[in-house]
Amino acid sequence: MKRPIRVTAALALLLAGPARAAEPSGPLPLDEVVAEVRASPGATPTLVTLSRLSEEARIALVSRGAIGAAAAPLDRPALRAALDWLVDQILLVDEAARLEVFQVEPADVAAEVRRFQERFPSAAEYRAFLARNGMAEEELAAVLGRTLRAERYVQGRISRAARVSDADVESAWRAGREEGGRRPLEAQRSAIRARLAEERTRAELKSLLAELRARAEVRLLDPLGGPDA
Repeated sequence: MKRPIRVTAALALLLAGPARAAEPSGPLPLDEVVAEVRASPGATPTLVTLSRLSEEARIALVSRGAIGAAAAPLDRPALRAALDWLVDQILLVDEAARLEVFQVEPADVAAEVRRFQERFPSAAEYRAFLARNGMAEEELAAVLGRTLRAERYVQGRISRAARVSDADVESAWRAGREEGGRRPLEAQRSAIRARLAEERTRAELKSLLAELRARAEVRLLDPLGGPDA
């Protein structure tokens, strides 16, 4: 059975491309708070420090195959992109918890940890990654479990909106033909369906995140600004 599309990766994260090595442009703060996130007015804030942001960025990148990010420096643009992604994750999981939906079982989290470990060439390199980040495996599991719950929540919210009917495909094909496309429908059906589904997924995700951000209080304290901001 195919695993569902990881639509929170469509948060585009930093993962439109590989992690970049840092181009130093002034020292980053040692460990300042970079964001304060309240899912709703009056809620207890979640504070995001620079060290937590760096850890979360590396975990997300390695999870998606960018193993070079396990140790490479992350520059300010990568960390700013990661911060946007992490704020969205916090809001998504808070909403799932508020609605009491898409709980994640311990066995699911354990499977995510195994998949993460398998990204590394050896168990020793995996343990070195944890050690460099001062992270216990339980902390890694908590991050991966939160990410999984966010993904399931998004999948549940937008999967219906992303469905594409045969009529939708045929309409898009006719529109393309009028613009000069000449290939027959059957030769393009799968590609058109995939494109429409992706467009709808991105639009629905953007709408969902805008809705959550509108209710939230997000303060970006931004020691990540600076010369290359």
